[in-house]
Amino acid sequence: MRRVLLLLVDGLRPDLAEQWLTEGHLPHLARLTSIDTRRRGITAFPSTTSVAYLPFLTGCLPGRANIPSIRWMDRSHYAGRWWRDRHAVRSYCGVQAGLLDGDITPEVRTLFQLVPESYGLFTPIARGLSPERDPSRRSRKFWGAMGHYLQWHQPSDDVVGRHLLDLVDRPWRFLFAQFPAVDGYTHQCGPDHPRVRAALAGVDRVIGSVVDRMAASGTLEETLVLLVSDHGAAPMHTHMDLACWFRDRGVRALAHPVLWERSPAVAVTVAGNASAMLYARPNETRPGRFPLSALRIRAMFGHADDLVGALAAEPSVAFLAGPDDTPGALRIVGGDDGREEARLFRRNGTVHYEPLTGDPLQVGEAREASVAEWLATTWDGPYPDAAVQLLSLFDSPRTGDVVLAAAEGHDFRRRFEVPEHRAGHGSFLRSHMQIPIWANRPLPEATMRSVDLFPAMLEWLGEPMPEDIDGQLVWKP
Repeated sequence: MRRVLLLLVDGLRPDLAEQWLTEGHLPHLARLTSIDTRRRGITAFPSTTSVAYLPFLTGCLPGRANIPSIRWMDRSHYAGRWWRDRHAVRSYCGVQAGLLDGDITPEVRTLFQLVPESYGLFTPIARGLSPERDPSRRSRKFWGAMGHYLQWHQPSDDVVGRHLLDLVDRPWRFLFAQFPAVDGYTHQCGPDHPRVRAALAGVDRVIGSVVDRMAASGTLEETLVLLVSDHGAAPMHTHMDLACWFRDRGVRALAHPVLWERSPAVAVTVAGNASAMLYARPNETRPGRFPLSALRIRAMFGHADDLVGALAAEPSVAFLAGPDDTPGALRIVGGDDGREEARLFRRNGTVHYEPLTGDPLQVGEAREASVAEWLATTWDGPYPDAAVQLLSLFDSPRTGDVVLAAAEGHDFRRRFEVPEHRAGHGSFLRSHMQIPIWANRPLPEATMRSVDLFPAMLEWLGEPMPEDIDGQLVWKP
């Protein structure tokens, strides 16, 4: 019986993992993998936990799944009533975390649903899992809170390791296990800190025990073992709190965790903390977005300046995106002075990038290319896969009027972020978007998106492929 073991080390940077493996610190992963079975892939934007799990477990990017971020607002239902409309403002960083499964587009099916003989460990996405097949659900909530407030993340990985060793000899076809400690210590200390290395070494030891057990039972040869991450990370030296940025200019802003502001002109939702979405006039229930041109006039935020242009010029902002005046197109604004603009749109199955006053995505020139070609030409660039993933993100009705990506070393949250994040993720930066894709089977030479592993796993298991997914079958293990 063929099986898939998907191991996700949250927040693991591929370059550091490769370095540590070369230095001999990950002997069990070195034994399991080889030069032909280790690649760097590209994750989903926003490159943050929970959202970036969607590609692996559903085959869909966040836009198709209608989960545009770990925090978002439903503009079609929110009308400014502090308590009665609370359900229309979401944050998966707390008590609403359990709502994630129900928020995913109903037509989207998880691997847990497609392969009933599945288990999930420390998974924030559990649609299709019975309580018995999600044995760490209570531990995840408890140790997740303890890790955040006590800065003590190793117990979470220890719980995952114990459950994994308990399950390895049971009958299953798909087993997903998430190890959160690397991400926790990365935020707390930095991506190359000794605590991060120690946490990954602990994962390596668990993997060694699991592989030895499977080899002894004769199940290793029929098991596709994958080690991945949901995002990378980078050190943060500047915290530009977006909500405070607006308030300092006299603009009332609604933001987590205090979701009450009388007559706010903007709602700010931050993730990672290097990405954010803005919702203009959040108290006005409306079905669609304002075009970027409308957001730049004084009447929108009640301020004399063009705040969109001012934001784009901030050193903390790599670029921002919002609807263009042309239906279906996006306007990208960025550059050192915030004056570089380009248009992004789909036509005849290809993605078009059209610089107007500059090249904010640093593509180099106007370009028309397929989805696969965009990945091939930008995966190691400043903003990997940005053109494709921005268009996908704005397919979600819940996506804000404006999406912001932070510059290297910067993020968008300062108040209430206790403890301080010394490193983070969420943006389109290469250090955030590149992830390890390691396997015990040869991988293709071409770079893959994380979303492409979903059809590869189904192919290995001999399961039919769902329609309307974003993943492409570029690898047949």
